[in-house]
Amino acid sequence: MKPESSPRMGRPRDLSKDEATLVAARRLLAEVGYQQTTVASIARAAGVNTPAIYRRWPTREALLEEAVHGTGGHPLPDDSGDLRSDLATWVRIFLVRAARPAARAGVPGLLADSQTEAARQRLLAIGAPVREAFQCLLDGAVARGEIASGVDAMFLFDLLSGATTMRGLTRGTEDEDEFVEALTGALYVLAAHASEAVDTRAVP
Repeated sequence: MKPESSPRMGRPRDLSKDEATLVAARRLLAEVGYQQTTVASIARAAGVNTPAIYRRWPTREALLEEAVHGTGGHPLPDDSGDLRSDLATWVRIFLVRAARPAARAGVPGLLADSQTEAARQRLLAIGAPVREAFQCLLDGAVARGEIASGVDAMFLFDLLSGATTMRGLTRGTEDEDEFVEALTGALYVLAAHASEAVDTRAVP
């Protein structure tokens, strides 16, 4: 009687190939545009085979969403203990990312092609770690008494994301310092006076 063999484990995912695929997707978006950035062209540029890409990403749109909206392998900024300074760092990072050629080519196409609930859920999943980090940033400011409790971190995050995306797509990093200072100031005022806004909404 043959001894029972242990179950075969699947081959672990090669993270270096994942990163090569995302880098290739961003490069092609910048060089040839959204329509010409196909899975086949990405596979050739990354030196991987097409089936390997589809094992990792179910659709072309899912791959391009991660290439454009993912962190790109870069760590999120640490909490410095100064909320205004940290907000400025976040604003600048978001603006620079939105102004990249890959984003300027990819975002309009993805908005047109990704209209399903599945696409929306993918975007939420991609952005979840970033939203969580932003929530922690605001929680830290509350904990050390820099701002009062009651701030809606996700509302501020949406303002940060929306404003930087629109600015980056339409004007790139033109007048970057002035924009960063203006948006940082607005976000900080909203964070610092969140409890007053809640009290105002509560008045009948």
